[in-house]
Amino acid sequence: MPKQRKRAKKLNNNNASALLKKNESNKNNNIEKDERYNPLDALADKFIDLSELRQKHRGSPPKGVLELELEALVFEDLYKSEGGARQNVRQKDNVSKQVESSAKEGEEFETPTENAENNLHAFDTVSPVPYSIDISPETYENINDNMNTEENDHLVDDCNSKESEMKNRKTNSEPILEIDGGWQDSDDENITVSLKSKNRLKKLRTTEEEDIISGDQYEKRLRNQFEKLHPTPNWAIVPSKRKRRTESEIFDGDSSDIEKIDVLNKDIDESLVKSGVNSRWKLKANKLEIYRMQDANRAAYSQCAIQSLKFHPNSQVIMTAGLDKTIRLFQVDGKKNPKIQSVIFNDLPILRAEFNPSGSEIIISGRRKYFYIYNIEAGSIDRSQGIFGTEDKTRENFLISPCGKYIVFIGSNGYLTLVSYQTKQQVANLKMNGSADAAAWSSDGKYLFSAGKDATIYQWDVGARKVVHCFADEGGYKPKKIAVSRNNDYFAIGSHSGIVNIYDDSCLSSTNPKPMKSIMNLTTSVHDMKFNHDTQILGISSHSKRDQLKMVHLPSFNVFPNWPNIANPLGYVQCFDFSPNSGYITIGNEKGKALLYRLLSYPNA
Repeated sequence: MPKQRKRAKKLNNNNASALLKKNESNKNNNIEKDERYNPLDALADKFIDLSELRQKHRGSPPKGVLELELEALVFEDLYKSEGGARQNVRQKDNVSKQVESSAKEGEEFETPTENAENNLHAFDTVSPVPYSIDISPETYENINDNMNTEENDHLVDDCNSKESEMKNRKTNSEPILEIDGGWQDSDDENITVSLKSKNRLKKLRTTEEEDIISGDQYEKRLRNQFEKLHPTPNWAIVPSKRKRRTESEIFDGDSSDIEKIDVLNKDIDESLVKSGVNSRWKLKANKLEIYRMQDANRAAYSQCAIQSLKFHPNSQVIMTAGLDKTIRLFQVDGKKNPKIQSVIFNDLPILRAEFNPSGSEIIISGRRKYFYIYNIEAGSIDRSQGIFGTEDKTRENFLISPCGKYIVFIGSNGYLTLVSYQTKQQVANLKMNGSADAAAWSSDGKYLFSAGKDATIYQWDVGARKVVHCFADEGGYKPKKIAVSRNNDYFAIGSHSGIVNIYDDSCLSSTNPKPMKSIMNLTTSVHDMKFNHDTQILGISSHSKRDQLKMVHLPSFNVFPNWPNIANPLGYVQCFDFSPNSGYITIGNEKGKALLYRLLSYPNA
């Protein structure tokens, strides 16, 4: 029995040693197998004929090659991480088995941690596939600074070998990842475009004589034109680069225009100081600071085009009227703009409505012999049966004097019917030589200015009921509107051709005065024209074409270039009006909307 036990013990020891040797051999075989077999080699075989494919196609690699290269890069990282994890697990299992077997046998066993670390380090340094990507030498310099000297030597040698391989590849083809964008066409250099061939291309010219340009220049100019019409919104610009537009951007970089604007702004400062206007609220000649608000009549839009639009002289109330026979009053706050009340006149399609100077009553007229007086405070409506002694069948065009004493109705055959505001009866008839088409009051109500088709401007002394002066509008053709500034310094006359002549007070002492400026920005007949309260803005409009509203800066006589623009469509402008302190401007269009804008240069509405 003792011999049998010794023999069994000896066999067990031999079996254990054989198992240990077998495990060690399996471990070494696995490591050698891992070192010999690299899955990346299989992927690398796919790139063996890459240069041949490039030479064959003479350009970018065929479809699928770039995908395989990216797959190699991704697989390389995955292989390293997964392979290292599997190696650590196998080594830990082998070590634990050996420790258990040695514990049973009572023998000491040394844990091979150092060998494992060395093997892992050797595994991590497996060279990547040389066909993956073109890496510049600068990348290796940054890597070398953060590593030890021994590893640097190894990496430098590896990099040099890779660079030599890549140079050999570059001799036959271009780098794989350097591919032009899909929007670039090499044929553009060979194309020529005539800018005079079509009218819509003429705006791309820098000079009138320019005609033929290359395809590249044509593309650049189209891009610039698009950026002018559709500038980048502020929310799409990085805050650090968000800047206000300079004058050079507004005037397309013309230094001469910028110098003129600077001189004009200095002149404006001097003129405002002399006139006693606070220069803090003066307007610059190159930009109108304006902001869109909620529509003034958003609570109740008109059912037709707005024919008359007026601000209340003493409060933030706006009135709209039109052919829907309804007058609507709104409280203007820029946000909700609630409706106060509406009044319907069943037998009068309204063409004109005006507040009296105190704001207590509204005069309403149309193409009827009669007109209405609406008392806002009492809520009563009075109807005037007409003006005795005249044969006119319409009272659609009238003006209330600033002093509140008179109403003048523009009649036919050159007659201006003067009516007392209190009695609503005729006081006098003022007769012109030709037809009477336009009229305007002076700021004090003492003088009345009128014009007809013969382009002769009459100055009437209302108290004396006679003409005190006449002058001819230079180049005038059928004057349609007259506007007088509140300080009586400027007189604007708008004609049927769209030209607006602006005169100073010297026209009252000359029969053939020269206009200070002729505004030619409108191409159709002028239908409405107004000065704001401090005579820094003159608005002119026409309802014959879309978006025909221009704002003229005074005293520079320049039209503001930044508004209105394509981003703010106005429609067919029927009428407009400034608020008492020019804080708001409202615009009535053919859709029955009263567009409301805030003029930021004026602190009070």
